[in-house]
Amino acid sequence: MADLTVGDLAGVVYSSGKVFDGLSTGRLDTENFLSDGNLDGVASRADLALLEDLRDAAQFIIDRAPQPVDAAFVKEVNATITRSGALHPGQLRTAAQRIGVATTHGRHEPDALTDDALQSLVASAVAGQDVREDAVNLFVDLAKAQPFEDGNKRTAVFVANALLIGNDADVLLTIPVDENDPSVAATFNDALARAYVFDEHDGVKSLLRERGLTARG
Repeated sequence: MADLTVGDLAGVVYSSGKVFDGLSTGRLDTENFLSDGNLDGVASRADLALLEDLRDAAQFIIDRAPQPVDAAFVKEVNATITRSGALHPGQLRTAAQRIGVATTHGRHEPDALTDDALQSLVASAVAGQDVREDAVNLFVDLAKAQPFEDGNKRTAVFVANALLIGNDADVLLTIPVDENDPSVAATFNDALARAYVFDEHDGVKSLLRERGLTARG
């Protein structure tokens, strides 16, 4: 854990930015930005703001990895990862806001969570005996719950990686993506939407096990 750097989380940063927020900067240029701040390949100001937030979130989970993954930690990750884009970073959304997600299978608008409900969700997701499986469960459950105004999927994947890093797992959780094959991300997004709308979790979890869990370092 001590020798882990933000550059080691390039796959997490790139895949979450690309699949969830339309990052235009390529994988290699993302790696260069994370390793030495090189801006030559960064495609736009919007990409730069996104990459800066994701970089800082990566550093945050590395620095705080020994801390237990709980509701307070999840809120801190969201506050870091949505700093440049959300009106209320790190604050739970309210029922009155009617925030949801439009998917190809219909609209997903889960109930707003209290702090206690968020804590229960996290505790349930990480109660298993296999940290890899717990990380997959944590990502899907957090993403589906949509606790925040913005950045829910990004928050979910970084929190899942904090769990892996804090337990010295030899893998990181990335989002299935291929720069040369858009169908990879499309298949993942469809599976996640089916988990949202139809409670079909097996498909997205299988994709994450097979194509998301990648060797660390």
